[in-house]
Amino acid sequence: MSVSKASRAGRLTSALDGFVRSSPDIVAAAVVSFDGLPMASALPPELPEDRLGAMSAALLALGEQAMFSLGRGRLHQVFVEGEHGFVFLMSAEDQAVLAAVATREAKIGFMLYEMRRTAAAVGAALDASVPVDEAAGGWPSPQGHPPPPGPPPGPPPGQQP
Repeated sequence: MSVSKASRAGRLTSALDGFVRSSPDIVAAAVVSFDGLPMASALPPELPEDRLGAMSAALLALGEQAMFSLGRGRLHQVFVEGEHGFVFLMSAEDQAVLAAVATREAKIGFMLYEMRRTAAAVGAALDASVPVDEAAGGWPSPQGHPPPPGPPPGPPPGQQP
């Protein structure tokens, strides 16, 4: 068992697909590194992932600078409202950024709830300490760790429990 890049990518894609399916008002979603490099995305063709990644990094940097300069502590999320909709950015367990673009009709509370839920799933998918069972399609192994080497524990041979 190991944590492979392919299984992580599949788990990221699965988390994003579930997020996008949670509401018809979510028109785009991506996981990007803190430098704005795309890691996974569910985007319409007219929105290139490198463009969303770069804008996400710029908004995040500006938000962090504002929070620091104003003495407001660590940045948790960025929420931008425009004439035709919203952009949301949220840290995924301090490992990446979850970015979402939504229509004007999106319910903000629902969006923030789904963002938190999806950001946690993205963080878990990126967590290198969570072993993945390749034989089980890349999902975490039971109890989050591989079984110990050797035979399973039990009574010595010839003895009844």
